[in-house]
Amino acid sequence: MASDVMEIPDDPDFLEVFGAIPEPMEHDPDVWRVETVVGDAGELVALSFDIGARSVRLTRELMGERDVELYREQVDRILLYSRGGERGIVVEVDIPSFKSELRVVVSPRFRLMDPMLYLGP
Repeated sequence: MASDVMEIPDDPDFLEVFGAIPEPMEHDPDVWRVETVVGDAGELVALSFDIGARSVRLTRELMGERDVELYREQVDRILLYSRGGERGIVVEVDIPSFKSELRVVVSPRFRLMDPMLYLGP
């Protein structure tokens, strides 16, 4: 159910999944960012969010080149999880006539599950 402010995890949850806590962006202190290196190939996964604006941006860089960038607005909640050796992120959007979950496995390897994203055969 939509609310006025997006729910975010506590610092210990960010530490468990990212190994760091979010910090405000220098150019916009309303936007917070946290990132982690994944695997041996130097993948960098970053999550940035604006709580009041209820927006989330997720990016992945591989060898210094951004190859994934997803943006969601009207986000109700960011969830972080760690179980069975897997760490990940769930971004929930629930507005009238539309409900979506963006799921990203951060570790042990990056994996994206987004029902709104269709890459075709």
